[in-house]
Amino acid sequence: MDSDLNIEYLEEKRDVEGLIRALKDQDYLTRKEAARALKKVGDERAVDALIESLRYKSWHSDYVVLSAARENSAEALGKIGDFRAIKPLIQAMENDPDEEVRLKATWALGEIGNPEAVDALIAALEDNSWSVRRNAANALGMIGDHRAVPYLIKSLEDNDWHVRKYAAVSLGKMRDEKAIPVLLEAMDDEDADVRWKAMLALGNLGESAVPALIKTLKNKNWRVRAKSAEVLGKIGGEEALEALICILGKKVDKHRHVRGKAAEALGRIGDPEALEALRHAQKDEYKYVRDKADISIQKILKPPNEVRIFNYDNGEVSLDYSEYWEMISTSDAKKVLRGLYANNSITLSLNRNTDVAEISSQEFAEMLKDVFRIQGSEVMDERDFERYGMEVYEIYGENHEVTPTSILIVSFKKENLLYYLWFVGDPHAFQEASEDIELMVDSFYIYG
Repeated sequence: MDSDLNIEYLEEKRDVEGLIRALKDQDYLTRKEAARALKKVGDERAVDALIESLRYKSWHSDYVVLSAARENSAEALGKIGDFRAIKPLIQAMENDPDEEVRLKATWALGEIGNPEAVDALIAALEDNSWSVRRNAANALGMIGDHRAVPYLIKSLEDNDWHVRKYAAVSLGKMRDEKAIPVLLEAMDDEDADVRWKAMLALGNLGESAVPALIKTLKNKNWRVRAKSAEVLGKIGGEEALEALICILGKKVDKHRHVRGKAAEALGRIGDPEALEALRHAQKDEYKYVRDKADISIQKILKPPNEVRIFNYDNGEVSLDYSEYWEMISTSDAKKVLRGLYANNSITLSLNRNTDVAEISSQEFAEMLKDVFRIQGSEVMDERDFERYGMEVYEIYGENHEVTPTSILIVSFKKENLLYYLWFVGDPHAFQEASEDIELMVDSFYIYG
């Protein structure tokens, strides 16, 4: 193939002008591949051509492949992040007959993050495609404009759990107290993932959610009471402490799971004032409650900073880890640590790449995000920064193909050497291990 039309060659050489020419080629497959390549290259010089490629024309319906060209064009515009793309993306989100194009345009508007798109994204919460509604809910949370709060609250009643989940996530990001009552209701959602995200959102709201959570401790549904106790433990504070003590003492809850969660929450708060109630719980008729009380008492009585810290050092890199993790030997040499959190162990893989001087940390992150998509995982958050002369890029994602799984990948690049830490585990265990994970990431160092 002539190099002028060899998309792989043009992409490899980052020949933006050549890819723009290919984007206007008469061959539909060439246009599709050019849009895909420009998505990976991510150069603002292609913005005008991508906007033109994004536009739907009625004759496109005769050539199905052109929907893929428009999808890739929308994604490319979202990655580039140029404000010129906002209005064309809104038009695509509102008018394109192809569902995939609309959802990619919605995603792109969230990536750009400009409030100019808020009204259109609010309207997209009514799209007939759940995937578009889901992306609209997520995009509104990324933008963070509080005009969207009433509409996200309404989306917590959507008939699709994906939409309800991202509405909860976005409301948690916005931390608007108006969302507290519906997030409390969402803790009783039929879908476990929605319930979990509602809990996290209430935790993000902090002390403003405490009075409502305390009232919910009287709810007839024991599952809701248990979740309220768990969230109160994460928020902490004097009011939460007193309410949780009551569950085990004066106003003892009748359900063992609620009592167990209250005992666990008191250990998380770590106030010695809870010891009397926890010692009472050590005599509970159910082993589940007694075990939770035992663990919490140990946490409270353990002097600060008594957790032992170990160090892994192979002469090229080093990192610290707590006694709650263990070094393991497996047939896969990449696996070095396992977190010991109840039945939900988290695994950490330490991976090494050399001769990557020409690849930036962000470019490597894009490759990892492609792996996420192939595995059916979804990127929830990402950030980049520098530390100790290393380029660092963090990607957090989730996978719900079989069982809920959290994934955190942190890449560290120094000159021609790149390491990445790959944490995988149960979302609840991830929450419990957050301080340990932070310790490992913060202490990671590449020599040289």
